[in-house]
Amino acid sequence: MQKKVAILYDFDYTLAKGYMHEYGLMQDMGYDSAKDFFMANEKLAIDTEMDMCLSLMCGILEHAKLQGKSVTKEYLKNFGKDIKYYSGVEEWFDKVNEIGRSLGYEVEHFVVSSGLKEIIEGTSIAGKFKRIYANFYAYKDGFAFWPSQVVNYTSKTQYIYRVRKNVLDHLRELDKINEKMSDDEVLPFKNIIYIGDSETDIPSFKVVKNSGGLSICVFDKSNIKARKVAQKCFIEGRVNYFTPADYSEGSDLFNLIKDYIESI
Repeated sequence: MQKKVAILYDFDYTLAKGYMHEYGLMQDMGYDSAKDFFMANEKLAIDTEMDMCLSLMCGILEHAKLQGKSVTKEYLKNFGKDIKYYSGVEEWFDKVNEIGRSLGYEVEHFVVSSGLKEIIEGTSIAGKFKRIYANFYAYKDGFAFWPSQVVNYTSKTQYIYRVRKNVLDHLRELDKINEKMSDDEVLPFKNIIYIGDSETDIPSFKVVKNSGGLSICVFDKSNIKARKVAQKCFIEGRVNYFTPADYSEGSDLFNLIKDYIESI
């Protein structure tokens, strides 16, 4: 386990420009405004005290029914193909992998997102990740009928430990993830990097940073509010660094990751 580096990413506003739902799904549900789309689902959560991720998944099924749409895996995956990323994202993974190889490390990439796994699986970068952890549906006869897995801002931390212990599957089983392991059986926290963009990543930021790993809050450099959020995370000690979401070779983020892997 010592010769690996794991990088965990949030997805919306971390790798993708905006929310994944904005690239066709919300329009197909009858909404042109992301604010209106999320507010409609937020109302459902308020009225029922439902978890926000569950309310969104439930809302999508309800909106689809109203629009006469059938929610299948392929229907959702189709909305991943047009997602736009921040600069350099599509080339990033191979370049970081090469940095790792040159230093004798295998770099593994993981998504930990409160978005929809099915949409992420339809993106051009889906194959770059060892695992995609996100919300997904249960299906009967090919049609979504109920949330199968929910990844909210606190449960994201579970997947840090799954990666650390290399317990990547069997999400319903708790014995392996809670099993005590010796130090040489687990990935040291210093070999773990977490990249996110907002307050919803704070529990994960803190777990990684406070345990000796690297936490980075990225922001859209054209968005002043996003920069302030990232800066606040840094000032409050939630992350090690904050930097623009520019994954291009030679960018601050690229050099930061390169220097960190070299320091391990």
